[in-house]
Amino acid sequence: MVVTNYTRNQLTLILGGSTTNVPTYFVLGSGSGVAFPTQTILINEMDRQLNTTISNTTQKVTWQGDWNSVEISGTDLLREVGITVSGAPLTGSIWSRTSLPALTFDGTNELRVEETWEAF
Repeated sequence: MVVTNYTRNQLTLILGGSTTNVPTYFVLGSGSGVAFPTQTILINEMDRQLNTTISNTTQKVTWQGDWNSVEISGTDLLREVGITVSGAPLTGSIWSRTSLPALTFDGTNELRVEETWEAF
């Protein structure tokens, strides 16, 4: 998982008390390639949805996204996952991007994605 430059900027604003742009959506994509901090969108976004849960403990936050078998059915070549602020696609507000080996869903699979950040 790569944390983007957008995230670094937003974390600075959060510490200063001047933003509410926190991740509320998981995004799935089929784009391949190395993740870079300068990326602000997925390479090829296929789907997004609101986080199922966000949990906080001391120095740790976990975002979780769930897709049932109907929602994820027919998804070919899932290769990238990220978290983002906005509900509108391709807005340039991606907080992280993870590259994966290609995954295909056949209508019997469900998907749960969790991303945990811990401050040290």
